[in-house]
Amino acid sequence: MSKTVNLKIDGKNIQAQEGANLLQVALDNGIMIPYLCYHRKLSPTGACRMCVVKIKDQKGLIMSCTVTAQEGLEVTAFDEEIESARRRTLEYLLAEHNDHYDGTYYDEFHYWVQHYDLDIKERRTYPNIYKQMEYPVDDSSPILSYDGTKCIKCFRCIKACDEVQGKNVLSFSSRGIGSYIVAGIDDWGNSECDGCGECVQLCPTGALVDKPHRDEINVDKVEKKVRTTCPYCGVGCQIMLYVQNGKIMRSDGVEGVSPNDGRLCVKGRYGYDYVQSEDRLTTPLIKKNGEFVEASWNEALKLIATKFNEIKEKYGNKALGGYGSAKCTNEDNYIFQKFIRLVFGNNNLDYCTRLCHASTVTAMLKSLGSGAGSNSIEDFANTDCLFVIGNNMVETHPVTATFVKNGQYKGNKIIVIDPKWTKMVDYAYLWLQPRLGTDVALYNGMIRLIIEEGLYDEEFIKERVEGGMESFQKLKELVDKYTPEETERITGVPKEKFMEAARIYARSNTAMIATGMGNSQQEVGTHMVFSQINMVLITGQIGRERAGIDPPRGQNNVQGVTDIGVSPINYPGYIPVGNEENRKKLAKLWKVPFEELPSEPGLTTVQLMNAAHDGEIKGMYIMGENPMMTDPDLSHTEESLKNLEFLVVQDIFHTETTPYADVILPASSFAEKDGTFVNSDRRVLRVRKAIEMPGQAEEDWKIILNIAKKMGYNIGKYKNAKAIFEEIRQATPIMAGVTYDRIENEGLQWPCPDTDHPGTRTLFTDQFKTSHGLGILNPVDYTQQSETPSDEFPYVLNTGRILYQYHTSTMSRRNKALNDFANESFVLMNPEDVSKNGFRDGDKVKLSNKRGELETILRSSESVAEGELFMPFHYRESLVNRLTRGDLDPYSRIPPYKYSACKVEKV
Repeated sequence: MSKTVNLKIDGKNIQAQEGANLLQVALDNGIMIPYLCYHRKLSPTGACRMCVVKIKDQKGLIMSCTVTAQEGLEVTAFDEEIESARRRTLEYLLAEHNDHYDGTYYDEFHYWVQHYDLDIKERRTYPNIYKQMEYPVDDSSPILSYDGTKCIKCFRCIKACDEVQGKNVLSFSSRGIGSYIVAGIDDWGNSECDGCGECVQLCPTGALVDKPHRDEINVDKVEKKVRTTCPYCGVGCQIMLYVQNGKIMRSDGVEGVSPNDGRLCVKGRYGYDYVQSEDRLTTPLIKKNGEFVEASWNEALKLIATKFNEIKEKYGNKALGGYGSAKCTNEDNYIFQKFIRLVFGNNNLDYCTRLCHASTVTAMLKSLGSGAGSNSIEDFANTDCLFVIGNNMVETHPVTATFVKNGQYKGNKIIVIDPKWTKMVDYAYLWLQPRLGTDVALYNGMIRLIIEEGLYDEEFIKERVEGGMESFQKLKELVDKYTPEETERITGVPKEKFMEAARIYARSNTAMIATGMGNSQQEVGTHMVFSQINMVLITGQIGRERAGIDPPRGQNNVQGVTDIGVSPINYPGYIPVGNEENRKKLAKLWKVPFEELPSEPGLTTVQLMNAAHDGEIKGMYIMGENPMMTDPDLSHTEESLKNLEFLVVQDIFHTETTPYADVILPASSFAEKDGTFVNSDRRVLRVRKAIEMPGQAEEDWKIILNIAKKMGYNIGKYKNAKAIFEEIRQATPIMAGVTYDRIENEGLQWPCPDTDHPGTRTLFTDQFKTSHGLGILNPVDYTQQSETPSDEFPYVLNTGRILYQYHTSTMSRRNKALNDFANESFVLMNPEDVSKNGFRDGDKVKLSNKRGELETILRSSESVAEGELFMPFHYRESLVNRLTRGDLDPYSRIPPYKYSACKVEKV
């Protein structure tokens, strides 16, 4: 812990942490020393020389950004000599700078030019020579423009790319006054730049400017800047939306607040145009004679109410069900689950978590008592050892990945376990590449080594594991057969590699596991996570900062939707539906008879479709989900939807599912409403309205209440989203202390039981959330998949997402900037298999199995092993879930998206 020191700046007594940057200390204390190259997130450069000061007993002018706070420093920040030097320095920079300003960006340099009265050319001493230089202008990137005539060589963009984002794409080319920024070795568009825009956000001039909407935006005419939460992955990045003429023109990361501290990925910065797409649904639609026709809200709601009531009366409560949405707010989903339970009268509700992290949640709930991540995002940069398992984090959670890369830069050990090469491998100390589906054997082999070499934490096991050493002994007996040789035989991972990985993990002072859908989306997904947790518990690598297990959530509000009760087995706050005491509390809160709250577990996502297929579910209400793209075995899903008597789909666009609907309702996007999301580290974050909804579109929670009313039910009256959240607090004990006022500036992490509680950075510090407060070991054996490759279907297909598209791509593919990077379906095949089959890179191929077929483009890639394929699931023209299977993990009821046998043929 740094000690506090006393210093003076311009006679002002200041206290600061010893070693703090002197310039930052001055700025934090309201002493606005000019600067251009400095940024608090970057290492000091001292390139611009604007921040010069005098320090007592030291000679000359000293750049304050290169000095640290020490006891007794006496600093002069402003006097005539210093100001004269700054003005002269600025004039030198101006002499080689194109000072034309078009109003499309915020220009720090332009501000200081005006401040020092250099905006009038007659006041300048030196002639402008930039036109004599051959500075390049590079417009080849889909997302930014680089103008070398405006670059002051401050190094901010280079350091932002390297030190913040961990990519190291940018550098200087040429020398001296003629130097300029280059991306990679060629133009920007052909470089490894992935479009995160960190360099643009930190650029102090107009050298780097966002390209989207540059022909429209004028920063001086921006009507408002609205801070909200990114609608894409589960990191929960805080973004600032710039609104002009009622339209979103720009998105920046919000500096100085968690979880992202200004960092964004390409989707968070450039993926907002879908909100204002001409494809938006703007009016209710009713299917008549096989065609959709526009209808009034009253007509649509009346039809919905009539049909749902008819089904309920004819077939009973259990004939209805619904899908909530991870893309909607907590407030929307809370009203949705309340509707299903009070109006439909059952617990037949689920959403996409069943298709992504259900295995993780199931295993963690049983072993630890909570299915949420145990640590904070900052811990990824500070843990001594991080296992990244089945998690292509650089593409799926890019901002979390920046923290991991920051940690690697400091010397932390990153160990990647993944059948497929990912970009994180470039930062890894070790990469273990197991055969698809063999992870349980791998973890058991590592556990065996940890036990054999005495690397387990006996004290932790005795004090914090149920059954203590007796449970440990049972685990020891089960893993005994997973010798290094046997583990290598099953997994294909060289024994030396996984043995070293196990030793690093167990011996580290702190270690974390970031477990992804590569493990959870398996027929044995729950077992895979059980075996990870077994390793966590016997080594004591949990219950401390920088030690634990953390599943990064795939969508923006996956965490929150389960938190507030969109679950067939839990009411809000993870309280089982069978808990009578909780139902009595909710009945009082919801002002309904206790008997009306359903106590029987409902159907999960895939079970709902199976029940529709079998004629048991007759009516369905789908809010913001697209099962005709996300569900496994889409031919079966299609038959199920066709078998329904009545289907309502509520969304912002037509999707692959809407053609099967009887009524389509136009809903609101994240930018058109207030509310909250919960991110991967349990942080409750504000969502704020920035623009108006198109046409007759309406907020989701209001639509639900209106349907309930038409059906004859009053399930609550709410003035706004804040009023709904106040009820959420009462229904959800883990969020009882969270209020809109408390999260106005920064989110709070649950559990937060009361308004005096600061939130919880790290779970399980004192005890686990199981019935006895102890962690539970669940020894599990490796078993083969029920479907394996054969002579007819020799390849194993793995599926997942890529950086530039999102989930079903309903949102992301309506953004030109994202499509310019990646807008074509493909399948990856190992070069040996490509050659063996007589294929060539770029061939059009057909993938097929007993469930379906699709066509796509072949890409030869060493990132996949022989016999294995990888295909992203974003592209509607090549629906990969035509091939995936509906076999379910028996514990979590999740389908195995990561393992489907198929064949490949040239078209």
